[in-house]
Amino acid sequence: MFSSLDKFPLKTILIFLIAILSMNLTYFQHSKILLNNQQKEKINLVTSTISTELDKQSEVEATYDEMLGHDLRTASIAILKSLHPDFHQVTNDQLVDLAKQLNLDGITLFERRDDDFIGVRSSDPKEINASSKTWGIVYSAHLQLTDRKSVDVGTGLTLDNYWSGPIDTASTDEANIRKWGEYYDGTTNYIINPYLNVSSSLQRYREKVGVDVSIQELLENNKGNLIEISVLNPEKIFDKTPTPNNRANWYSERLVLNGTYNYRDSIEESKIKEALAKNSTVFYNVNLNGTNILKSFTPMVTSNLKYKRDDLPKVVMVATDYTQIEKTLHQQFREVFIFMSIVTLLVCFVIIILYSITRKKNEGAVKTVQDVYLENINSIVQSIKEQRHDIINHITTISWMIKLKKYESLQDYIDPLIQEAKMMDNKIKAVEINIPALSGIIQAKLAQSEVHNIDMQVDFKNMENLQLTTIKTTDLVRILSNLIDNAFDATIELPVTERKINVEGIVQANQLTIQVQNSCNPVSSDIHARIFESGFSTKKGKNNKGLGLHIIKQLIERYKGRIDFTTQEAGVMFSIVIPLKHEK
Repeated sequence: MFSSLDKFPLKTILIFLIAILSMNLTYFQHSKILLNNQQKEKINLVTSTISTELDKQSEVEATYDEMLGHDLRTASIAILKSLHPDFHQVTNDQLVDLAKQLNLDGITLFERRDDDFIGVRSSDPKEINASSKTWGIVYSAHLQLTDRKSVDVGTGLTLDNYWSGPIDTASTDEANIRKWGEYYDGTTNYIINPYLNVSSSLQRYREKVGVDVSIQELLENNKGNLIEISVLNPEKIFDKTPTPNNRANWYSERLVLNGTYNYRDSIEESKIKEALAKNSTVFYNVNLNGTNILKSFTPMVTSNLKYKRDDLPKVVMVATDYTQIEKTLHQQFREVFIFMSIVTLLVCFVIIILYSITRKKNEGAVKTVQDVYLENINSIVQSIKEQRHDIINHITTISWMIKLKKYESLQDYIDPLIQEAKMMDNKIKAVEINIPALSGIIQAKLAQSEVHNIDMQVDFKNMENLQLTTIKTTDLVRILSNLIDNAFDATIELPVTERKINVEGIVQANQLTIQVQNSCNPVSSDIHARIFESGFSTKKGKNNKGLGLHIIKQLIERYKGRIDFTTQEAGVMFSIVIPLKHEK
C-alpha cells in the first residue's frame, strides 16, 4: 500500500498540518480570551456585591452620623440651659456630671480669642487649652458660628446655631474616634462642644454587618481565586505630601476604608487615574512576589456625610490569582493537543490510504490507456509492414492497368488506397499526441469513423505544452467524446460521400483550443438557440435525454472556459477555449 509514496503530496499534508496547528493556536487563544472574560465577569460580580454593600453601609453610616448629629444638638440645648452663660462661672466638674447625665462621653467649652478658639472648660483634661485653629473645617465652622452665620463648609449637618462635623479621630486622644457637635446662639461667651466616642460602636457594626463582613465571606467562598479585596480612598494614593499636624493615622485620612491592601504595585496610581477618568473598571496583570495577579480598580460613588477634599469616589480593588487561569489554559492546551494529534495522525493515515487507492486506480487507468495506445501503435506498425509487402503488388497492378489504358478501373482501384492512406495518416497523427488518454480516445473514434464510412480528419499541434492533471485529462476525454459522438450522430444522417468530421486542437497563448466541425443537415435558428439547454435534443429515441452538450458546457465553465456553437454552409462547428494554469 505504501510502495508508491515517492510522489506523496507532502505539500498537501504540510498545509493540513499548518491548518491543524493554526486551529490549535486559535482554540488556545479563544480559550484564553474566554477564561479571561469569565475571570473578569467574576471580578465584576464581586465588585457589584461590594458596591451594593458599600451603598448600604454608606447609607447606614450617613443615617447613623446624622442621627448622632441631631442627638448632640439636643444635648447642646440641654447644656445651654444647665450652665451659666459665662464660662468663668462653670467648673470642669460640672461638665463631668452633666456629661454623665446626658449620656455623653465629654463636653468642652471653647472661647474665641481673636482668630483662635481655645478649650477653656472640659470634662476631659486633655481638651483644656486645645486649639481648633489646626482642625480644618471645624475651625471654619467655629468662625462662622461666632460670626452668627449659617455654617457652610461642604459637609456635616447644619441646623440653627449648630453644626455637626463628620466622624473622625480626636486630635487630643487619637485612640478614640468621635462625633462632635458645635453650638452657639450668641447668649454665651463660649461654644458648646458635646461629643461621643464611636470607636467601639463602629467596630461592632463592622464585625457583624457591612462591607468588611461581605469581603471576608467572598474571600472565604473563593479561596484559591480571590486574593484580596479592598475599598480605597484614592486621595491617599495621589497625595504624597505630609499630612498636616501628624494626621496620617486619622480616621478620615486612612487609605484603606474597608478590607486590606497588601498587594500594591508601582503602576497602581496610573491605573486608578485611568479608572476615575473613564468612570469604569480597569483590569491589568502584574507580577508580585512571583505570582501573576489580575487586578482591577472600579470607581464607586457613594453619598454620605464624610468629608472629601477632592470629592473623589471610592475605589474598589479586587486582586485574583491569574496563575489559576494559566494552569487551566495549559491543561486545556495539553488535552486539545493530544486530541488534535490523534486526529491528525488518523487523518494522515486516511489520506495515505485514499492516496494509495486513488494512485492505484489512476495507474490502472493510465495502464489501460497505455495498453490501448500501444495496441494501436502495434496495429499501425503491422499495417505499415503489410502495406510495404503489398505496395509492390499495388504498383505492379497500377502499372499494368495504365499500360492497358484501363483508366476508369484504375480510378476505382486507387480511391480505396488513398482513403486507406489518409486513415493511416490520421492514426499516426493520433499516436503523436503525447497524452495517452487523449491519443487513445482519438484513435478509438477514428476506428469508429471507419465503420460508419465517415471521413474524419484530426490535427493537434503543440500538445507537448499541455500539462494536465489526471482529473483534467479525464474531463478532456469526456468533452471530446461527447462532441465527436454528437458529430457522428449528425453526420451519419448524410450520404456516405458527404460524411465529414474535422477535429483540431492547439495549445497556445496559455490556453487550449479545440474545434470539432462536422457536415450535417441544415440547423434551424430554434435549435441554435437551445442547443445547450438541459433536456433538449434533436435525436429521436428513448435513450436520448439531451444532457450531453449541457453537461459539456457546465464542465467547461468549471474550468473558466467557454464553448461556442456556429453554423456554417457545410455544417456546424463547436469551438472550445480552456485557460491553462502556469505550471513550473
